[in-house]
Amino acid sequence: MRASLPRRVYWDSCTFLGLLNQEPGKVNACTDVWKEAERGETVIYTSFLSFTEVFKVKCEGPGKPLSEENDKQIEQLLRQKWIRPVILDERIAIAARRLLRLYPECKKPSDGIHLASALALNVDEMHTFDRSDLLRLDGKIQRADTKLLRICTPAALSPPPPPESPEPTLFDEEPV
Repeated sequence: MRASLPRRVYWDSCTFLGLLNQEPGKVNACTDVWKEAERGETVIYTSFLSFTEVFKVKCEGPGKPLSEENDKQIEQLLRQKWIRPVILDERIAIAARRLLRLYPECKKPSDGIHLASALALNVDEMHTFDRSDLLRLDGKIQRADTKLLRICTPAALSPPPPPESPEPTLFDEEPV
């Protein structure tokens, strides 16, 4: 019997920042998907652009940069074996520019790059917390294989397995 293939998701920079910064309302969902990836149930793709964008305390609006000491933590986080970086090549860049022109919800060049990368990879889902932009495009844009891209906040594929409890022994029973 062949094991099922892992789920393929794309994370934009905000998703990594939610995990790194332990942001309320984000960290639990990100951690659940991260643990799935550790177990080999999910593969996380991201553009090499994320290696640059993941440097500040928050994703939206002005934010102060994370400390230099955090650089090693960020690099280590992005170099996990379940993280698959995507090269920003000419094909992705041109597709990103076209997305920016076609979809007003796609407001920033970085959004276009992340979206074009996810579309080209035919990922199962694109994970983001970008409510004002990318989440509004859920189910509206075709991937390279012509299926519509699911754009959503991170969510675990299935609930995490319960912690293993030891088998009861004869001595664990209460006396009669």
